[in-house]
Amino acid sequence: MIIKEDKDNIICIEQHEHALISGQFVHKWNEGLFPGLHLKSSVEYAITNHDRSWIPLDRKLVYLKEKGSMASFIDYPLKKKIEAYRRGIEQLLTEDIYAAYLISCHYASFFKGKKDILGKQFMASEEARQEQLLEKMILQDPKLSKEMLNFHFELLQLCDNLSLYLCMNRWGAKKQEEVEWFRDGFSQQLAPVSNEVFQANWESETQVRLSPFPFKTETLHVSIPYKVLSKQDLHRKDLQEIYRKIPYDYHAVIIRN
Repeated sequence: MIIKEDKDNIICIEQHEHALISGQFVHKWNEGLFPGLHLKSSVEYAITNHDRSWIPLDRKLVYLKEKGSMASFIDYPLKKKIEAYRRGIEQLLTEDIYAAYLISCHYASFFKGKKDILGKQFMASEEARQEQLLEKMILQDPKLSKEMLNFHFELLQLCDNLSLYLCMNRWGAKKQEEVEWFRDGFSQQLAPVSNEVFQANWESETQVRLSPFPFKTETLHVSIPYKVLSKQDLHRKDLQEIYRKIPYDYHAVIIRN
């Protein structure tokens, strides 16, 4: 869950809904800037479904007493999160091996440089899985190259971050108010886009400027589904049922060059 708080309420954006938005970015990506175009459907599937493993977790809200708020995707209990990651990868392996490979790389990257034992064990097991999958994929697709793999992985992370930028920030935030992760632009630099640093800026609550602009349309229109949960309900025993019954609202954003 992505959460944003004000004095009385929590804005809740479910992880899979955020991932569906990231899938819109790859769908609209300029195909002239897409190495390994024959793999685009698998890359699109990976990006669109990269947080599908969060669906059951976002149905089981976790209240953190020490924080006095609901757990977000950042501080959700690690053991349950890693178990969900594994289930998600294994499910995708039955659907699209290349998509599963990319998502394994994505999840494993969360734990690079971290000291947590569970995270290190998960990263090691996924890196071993990736080696096995890579051998199979090269046999199936001799055209597959390291450059393609790197681009597709970086593209997944860029689309993920761009969607997080839209979902995590206060809509219309000034640059100094943004989530720190994104104030200096996105860390992914893609060779087909001249390795430029992608920069996003809120021009209003409903409009974001992105540069460089790698899409095949002049503007992108996205709609962010969210629920507003009262902080007064966080201690209720029927919190899950309360959240389930809250209707979705939608926040529209236009992304332009």
